[in-house]
Amino acid sequence: MLFFEISLVLFFAFFLSILASFFNVVIYRTSRDETFSKGRSKCDHCHKMIAWYDNIPLSSFLLLKGKCRHCHKKIAKIYFLTELFAFFSGIFLYSAYVYLPFLQNLPISQLAIYFLIFFILCFTLLSDLQYLIVPDFFVVLLSILAVSLQFISGQSWFLPIIAVIFSTTFFYSLSFLAKKMLKKDALGFGDIKLMIPLSFLLSWPKVTLSIFLAFIIGGFFAMLVLITGRKKIGQVLPFAPFLILAVLISFGFGDAIWQWYFGLILN
Repeated sequence: MLFFEISLVLFFAFFLSILASFFNVVIYRTSRDETFSKGRSKCDHCHKMIAWYDNIPLSSFLLLKGKCRHCHKKIAKIYFLTELFAFFSGIFLYSAYVYLPFLQNLPISQLAIYFLIFFILCFTLLSDLQYLIVPDFFVVLLSILAVSLQFISGQSWFLPIIAVIFSTTFFYSLSFLAKKMLKKDALGFGDIKLMIPLSFLLSWPKVTLSIFLAFIIGGFFAMLVLITGRKKIGQVLPFAPFLILAVLISFGFGDAIWQWYFGLILN
């Protein structure tokens, strides 16, 4: 029984590393305006097709010592690291489920959706940091998961829809005004699309808190990189990481933050 349980956990963890490998392909090909649904992966340097046995998550990188079989140039470590992160995420999820009783009170389908949303957000963050893009594929997946979660919860759809309308109107208006004033795009369209499923997930009024926190966190980070000289005024910064961090904070601690805030202004 123990052997079967361990095997099941390792299989799940390895499946997540396969998913991570696929998500890396989505990010890379989206950045190049290529389709990720067709064609074999190629080496970034010699552009030779990568054989299936050289494309197995984790093991292939280790067996090849992090180098292409054909040209012997180094394979970007980010692929291996994300697959490793995914593998240990699977083990961590199982351990958390076993040792944290409150997780066992959640329906397994709901817990799985929450985890997948977090998993996809990690790769969305990585994509924006690497290439300043938010793949539509990730937005579609997040939308499907957010709607599925709403069906499972059986709660009213009114407040989530209000949250989507508010965030979309706010960011579109902000983007329009910024473009008029600065004569260039100041907010990526991918960030606006990303907020649609995230707003639906947060619902109203937590979405307002997430937007506020995103600009606070983003402003602090922008000031930091300007002071350290890593960026200059006018250079583009990824905004999706700040949105994602703000959404996670609002989702986990939104109620407590609201109570603190209203207690502060009413006293």
